[in-house]
Amino acid sequence: MSAISNLESMSGLVAFVASVETGGFAAAGRRLGVSASAVGKAVARLEARLGVRLLHRTTRSIAVTGEGNLLFERATRIIEDVQEAENAIAETRTFPRGLLKVSIPAAMGRRIIVPALDQFIAAYPNVILDVSLDDRMVDIVEGGFDLVLRTGDLDDSRLIARKLAPHRFVTCGSPAYLERRGAPQTPDDVPDHTCLRLRFPTTGRLEYWAFKGWKAPGRPPNGPVFNDIEAVALAAIAGLGLAQVPHYLAARAIADGRLRTVLADYAVSRGDIWLIRPPASSESPRVRVFATFLTKLIESI
Repeated sequence: MSAISNLESMSGLVAFVASVETGGFAAAGRRLGVSASAVGKAVARLEARLGVRLLHRTTRSIAVTGEGNLLFERATRIIEDVQEAENAIAETRTFPRGLLKVSIPAAMGRRIIVPALDQFIAAYPNVILDVSLDDRMVDIVEGGFDLVLRTGDLDDSRLIARKLAPHRFVTCGSPAYLERRGAPQTPDDVPDHTCLRLRFPTTGRLEYWAFKGWKAPGRPPNGPVFNDIEAVALAAIAGLGLAQVPHYLAARAIADGRLRTVLADYAVSRGDIWLIRPPASSESPRVRVFATFLTKLIESI
């Protein structure tokens, strides 16, 4: 059956059920906001498609046939299902509910986002989270994501992006390492230290360290290399050397004395932290409340 026939059948079913429930075409028309003639024609077209008589008409009333009774039971259930589906969709436009698919950088997700999700889930129990921890710049449309959190600089101008905060980095080392090797006073001292470097897992490139006003390339010449930024921070805590890591990875260790910052006057941000959603998308309540949750969380770190 074609899409047009399906639509006509649905219209006929609505007219038929309304006629049976109200006892006539005129009353059904008043319920549906159409004329009695329009209701009668819709029922007649339905009967013609089905090849059976559903109603016996008289000048004053209608009577349901055996086939009509059979159809009435099923048609009532169909219309109720459609109404329930429409109500469910309407609720999603008012109340946060349904599946929410998000992509978050792995380290940020493990350290900042995931530990705080209990607050969001308690506030919005009808939102079902599907969280991907991934450092790749995913295709937000092809991947079916509602929201993506990313750091650095954005290349795709088609994306709808909101800047949440600078992506701040700190250079740090453990008290034991700094006591053993001394603290660098300027970026020019850094190459004389053991420097814990990151090899980006997505590209294989070695990380370049950045300092305010420093003209050197910024890649320290020696030290262990890791393909995970959290491993770099842990290695610094263990006293293996200096590290340059996102502030949120080092903040707790700095607060409790396991790490000390160095070269604070030369610290710079590496781009920004961005909240991204698909181009030309409408912001549903579940997207809106999770975006607000992420924004407050990122602004607090």
